[in-house]
Amino acid sequence: MQMDFLRKWLVGRDLKRARALEGEGYLDQALPVYESCLETANEAERIVALRGIGSCGLRLGKLARAREAIAEAVKLAPGDPDTLLLLAQIQMELRDTIGAEESLTEALKHAPDRVDLLHAQAEIYAIKFPRAAFEAGKRVLARLIEKPEEAERVRFPRELPAVFLRNLAIEQRFVDETIVYFDELAGKGSRWIKPVALNHKGILMANTGRLDEAVKAYLDVLSADPEFDAAHFNLGLVHARRRDFDAAKASLSVYAKRHPTDAIATYGFGFLAETKPDVPEMIRLYSFFLERMKTNPPASPSLGRLDIARGWVQHVETVVDHAKKHRDEGHEETPAVE
Repeated sequence: MQMDFLRKWLVGRDLKRARALEGEGYLDQALPVYESCLETANEAERIVALRGIGSCGLRLGKLARAREAIAEAVKLAPGDPDTLLLLAQIQMELRDTIGAEESLTEALKHAPDRVDLLHAQAEIYAIKFPRAAFEAGKRVLARLIEKPEEAERVRFPRELPAVFLRNLAIEQRFVDETIVYFDELAGKGSRWIKPVALNHKGILMANTGRLDEAVKAYLDVLSADPEFDAAHFNLGLVHARRRDFDAAKASLSVYAKRHPTDAIATYGFGFLAETKPDVPEMIRLYSFFLERMKTNPPASPSLGRLDIARGWVQHVETVVDHAKKHRDEGHEETPAVE
């Protein structure tokens, strides 16, 4: 009895430590702690440790070990939606779309209305059936509008389906249809969805050459919610593309005053300098941005609101390296990098 008490205390202590490390982002430290728990854990503790190994392994890119651990967890806890969702995410990373769909189908049997499962299903549809993915994404948003507490219950970023639909629209050329849908969402009267829908409408327009309409959409966002700071950043970028540099600086300055230590604010001014172009200022600001990204990277959910392209950090690194090379070679002007 005493030995079992000691074992449970030690395993519980280590699991608590591993979860704390994982929660703080120290995945490479959390993973071996989870692994160490397996040797003495009972079945319930083993399931927790296996899930931790799968979660950390997925984010660290150790996909084979992650899949192995979660497959065992599924056998120990068949029908658990959280474990099946994690298995589906790992399978997606491994390009096993059939396996991922099977895992999600099983998860939805046990939790048919869970928004995180429905969203994951939409992501799978996007690979082969973009039209079905579009409709599935709309269903997720409808669920969140109907029951906004669902997102908090499963810790699901409630704006994620809107980001998904926006990106799908650009990739699959559903732009006009998606803009109409975002307008419909904005008119539904829900306090949180109106500025979100208008903001993603603006990003869609800005990325399809409709810059003046994008400006209006962002101004509508700020009318609906003056505290929606991302609209100031996005407005700054679209003004820069319109070559209205004074307006761009004004909008970016509002964002920077509200987020003085944010790497995003520095990126915005760097983008403005690149667009002008003001090469020395661009090098200075983008270099500062890269340093800030190392020490204070923005949270992923906040990035979804911003008009930032995939590979944006890599673009900045390429531009800075290219500009510095030309400067060091004695060129007065640096050609823009596409």
